[in-house]
Amino acid sequence: MRAFALVSLLVLGCSSSSASTPPLDSGAPDVTLHDAGADGPADAGADTGLPPVDSGPGEDATELDASDAGSCNRAEVPDGACAVVLAAGQTAPAGLAVDSQYVYWTLGVPEGGVYRVPIDGGAIATLASGQATPLGLAVSPGAVYWTNAGDDTVWMAPLDGGLASFVMSAPGSPGAIALDETSVYVTASAGSVYSAPLGGITDGGAATVLASGQQQPGAVAVDDAGVYWINYAGPASVVSAPKEGLPEGGAPFVIAVSEAQPFALALDATHVYWTAIGSGSVRVAPKTGVPDGGSPTVLATGQATPAGIAVDATQVYFTSETGAGALLVVPLDGGTPAPFVTGQPYANTLVLDATHVYWTDFSSDGAVVEVAK
Repeated sequence: MRAFALVSLLVLGCSSSSASTPPLDSGAPDVTLHDAGADGPADAGADTGLPPVDSGPGEDATELDASDAGSCNRAEVPDGACAVVLAAGQTAPAGLAVDSQYVYWTLGVPEGGVYRVPIDGGAIATLASGQATPLGLAVSPGAVYWTNAGDDTVWMAPLDGGLASFVMSAPGSPGAIALDETSVYVTASAGSVYSAPLGGITDGGAATVLASGQQQPGAVAVDDAGVYWINYAGPASVVSAPKEGLPEGGAPFVIAVSEAQPFALALDATHVYWTAIGSGSVRVAPKTGVPDGGSPTVLATGQATPAGIAVDATQVYFTSETGAGALLVVPLDGGTPAPFVTGQPYANTLVLDATHVYWTDFSSDGAVVEVAK
């Protein structure tokens, strides 16, 4: 089974583990900032007593020194030689996020963890270990949040060190996660979409169920107007709902339907972009939905397992197994997809900041990688 087929199962929560996944190997002698126990809120984990410092470099060797990444002309050398390996030896890196200082990721295996590395390269730090198949990941100015598909929980850890804390239960194998200024949004592949305050749920309360009866909801995103997600199965679709949730018996707004295994999702101010594994395409539609009888706009076709997707002001970036595997770009208004970085057969999750593109190599000897735009 190719890596994307495996990550499809993991992120969508069809399986909380993989029999083919090798034992956890973080690739470095990491120093733990704090652990989050995987047994629920009563066992939130104990502070290690260690200060929030990073580990030694271990095996985090780069193909190119991160501080010199901008000097490598990726446009002239798209074969991967400009790529910087921020973290090597990562077993099945799944979730990925970036802020102004660090790149964060999860290792989506039983007894997995949450990690970070400086965006300019350096030592890996462990934010949480012993997690129950941590998958989705998102970061706010003060904390990192993740889903544990193995025990139906969502956790957070402060970025400046200290104890991790329980956020909410999300029954049904939670996978993808998104944040806004006040709340956490999570999809669970058994069919529900949940939300909770950023600070978590206390006093035995339950998460808000925004939608139920969905068909393997996966990737999720949020803007000021609402929550957007994909339904991977059934009459597979891209949909949205108000942040306060659907009325009892209500259905989400359908942006596009009869999609072929939609996988990853990205937003800009007016449109929703997604990859569709089944049709080998990258697609876009207005947030207001396609016109009656219409179809989404196809930005790229003929792709082998298009997976991760992200957008900036001018381009759509996506990962694909086409050929030997690559990151590709296409203008927001369409055109011919062009290779951005080639030679990336297991490139999967994808995020951007103003100057760089970051992705995970989802393999048994995976990596977290960056390249300058």
